[in-house]
Amino acid sequence: MQGGSGVGPAVDRVFAMATAEESLSLDGLLQAVARDRGRPLTVTEDPHMPAGVFGHWIRFADRDEVSYASWTQTRDRTIAHELGHIVLGHQGRPVLEVAQAVLPTDMHDLAALILRRDCADAAAAAEELAAEQFASLLLNRLRSIGGREPRLRSRWGEALG
Repeated sequence: MQGGSGVGPAVDRVFAMATAEESLSLDGLLQAVARDRGRPLTVTEDPHMPAGVFGHWIRFADRDEVSYASWTQTRDRTIAHELGHIVLGHQGRPVLEVAQAVLPTDMHDLAALILRRDCADAAAAAEELAAEQFASLLLNRLRSIGGREPRLRSRWGEALG
C-alpha cells in the first residue's frame, strides 16, 4: 500500500480493503493491511523495550513487525500508531536514533561519529504527528463501528467493502 497525501484518506483505504469481519477489530485491520501489502505483518509484545519507547515498526525484506512495550497502557493505540507509519509509507527511524536508544549514553557520540548521521529532522516529527493522527482516526472509527448493534455493524462493514 502506498502512502497517501492525507491521513483521513489512508484510514478510509484501510477500512475499504478490509472484509466486513476484519473491519470490526484492530487485529482484523492488521490482517487486511498485510494481505494488501502481500507480506506478513506480526505484532509482538516486547518486555525489553527501552523506557520512553511505546512501540516500533521494523520493516524486514520479507515482512513487517510491530512491537509494543509490555508495560504500555495503550496497546491498541501504540499498534495503530505503528500501523499508521506503514500505511502512510513512512521509512522508519534513522539508524542513529535507534542505536542511541539501545546504547549507553557514553557511547552516543561514538555512534554518531561512526554512522555520520543527524537525527534532528522536521520530516521525522511530521511523520510522528501523521502516525498519531492516523491512530486517532482509526481507533475512533473502530469504536464507532463497534458501538452499533450487530446487524448495523454487519451492514456498515458491507458498505465499507
